[in-house]
Amino acid sequence: MEFTVEITGLASLTAAFREYPSIALPRLQTALSAAGAVLAKDTVKGVVPWRTGFLTQSFRAEMANLTLRWYPTASYAPYVEFGTAPHIIQPRDAQALYWPGAQHPVKLVHHPGTKPQDFMGAIVERSQEEINEQFGNALQQIVAQIAAQGA
Repeated sequence: MEFTVEITGLASLTAAFREYPSIALPRLQTALSAAGAVLAKDTVKGVVPWRTGFLTQSFRAEMANLTLRWYPTASYAPYVEFGTAPHIIQPRDAQALYWPGAQHPVKLVHHPGTKPQDFMGAIVERSQEEINEQFGNALQQIVAQIAAQGA
């Protein structure tokens, strides 16, 4: 599943980029980089579920070919985002499961599953307006520079 930030005015931005790549490309890269900073700013406790803080700290950004990818690297992130169905937990390498306070030996647990916590959608929702602003500014700068060349 992907989460998408829609950029207002993207068609105009793309048209300017095709016509004047040397003008548009640096502005778009700057806006994309700023979008990454906005996403990072909005990836915080309260938006991202917090138990140990590892999930929030695991986020990484990859930027290439005018694409920004903002994602968690924690292996359990999809289970938090999308939840889990009821499932059985059994020991893998030991003969029983263990945790303090349980009546041992525990050979099997019927886990009720977990509810999904749409933290990626929440990050995008919090960031959407500011990211649109970044790209809107980029568009204005591109148009102004193109207009200045035509004058």
